[in-house]
Amino acid sequence: MKLMVDASITSVGGGVQVALAFIENIANDPEFEVICVVNTQIDQQLSVLTKSKFKHYYVENTVSVFFKFFQGFRISKIEKKYKPDFVFVVFGPAYWKPKAPTLQGFALGKMLYQKELKLGLFEKFLNFVKAKLFLMCDSYLVVETELVKQKLSSFLNYDSSKIFVIGNSFSPSFLDYLATSKEIEESGSEYFQILVPCSYYPHKNLERVIFSLVFLKEKHSELVSKLKLLFTIPKESTEWLKLYNLAKNNGVEEYIDSAGFIPNSKFAGLYLSSHAVICASIVESSTAVFPEAFLSKRPLLASKRDFATELCGDAALYFDPLDEENIADAIFEIVTNAPLRDELVKRGIQVLHDNYPSAVSKWGMQRKLIIELVTK
Repeated sequence: MKLMVDASITSVGGGVQVALAFIENIANDPEFEVICVVNTQIDQQLSVLTKSKFKHYYVENTVSVFFKFFQGFRISKIEKKYKPDFVFVVFGPAYWKPKAPTLQGFALGKMLYQKELKLGLFEKFLNFVKAKLFLMCDSYLVVETELVKQKLSSFLNYDSSKIFVIGNSFSPSFLDYLATSKEIEESGSEYFQILVPCSYYPHKNLERVIFSLVFLKEKHSELVSKLKLLFTIPKESTEWLKLYNLAKNNGVEEYIDSAGFIPNSKFAGLYLSSHAVICASIVESSTAVFPEAFLSKRPLLASKRDFATELCGDAALYFDPLDEENIADAIFEIVTNAPLRDELVKRGIQVLHDNYPSAVSKWGMQRKLIIELVTK
């Protein structure tokens, strides 16, 4: 079977992990002749061995939205050259219209929660364009939760029978790291470290996480002096400078740090070296943070939002992501309540089993779906 994989769109965050896992799996599957298109961020994290297994391998630069249509034209020419039986766009929308039957991944949570986010006119316009691109392609869609399927079908007025659900998971490299490395001693000798694993986007709500430290400092000065929030934003970036200056202007810069860019293969180490994990997002279509926290046996703090409660059940300590003081109270509770931490870890192991496929199972479901849609 000749399959074209377009992984050129996603360049940061959990989408990169999903793309890497899929590409590494399909590279080892002899049933597929793959035409693989990636961006530079994904290319840098693929091994030479994996890339050598593709007869047709293309690398595109990551470009702004204004140039994506020109990029789409180039990718369309690749499809025309090889005439694949099927196209899989790991995360859409594709900025080109494949001629072959197509499956596109959807991970644009902000599109489905526009009222909650109060987006500006430009971002609303971009979401309008992206929605039209999905409709123009008339492809099959794959999402990671039933909640997103329902919201997406309603938002796009899309036939729900053309939307499939394959649950999110942790990447194979995350599991490999946990299996092959010894448990790293938690940084508790000096600090209680809480990991904030995400790229910078407004909906990640990181400014409110910073402001929560102000409340902690005012109410629990002795505790906050032994606390460290560890972000995963490149230190040389304008986004990190913005967050650091916000913390500095509020007198809490000593309680934050960033690990910078960490390759996918070593990301699990950040979880093992932390005491807890926080996800303060206002919206998500899904996130790998939840299963990664459960798998690494770290207690999870999460926004009390439908996307989180659907996936985490009773395995997270929830807070109102729009209330900085409530975030601070949740952090205080997780730091001071060891029995609660132990209970959340125990529940997390069960939720991981109940709500998430393993990395191997997810690949099996992806493979089965593509084959079924091709035979359709």
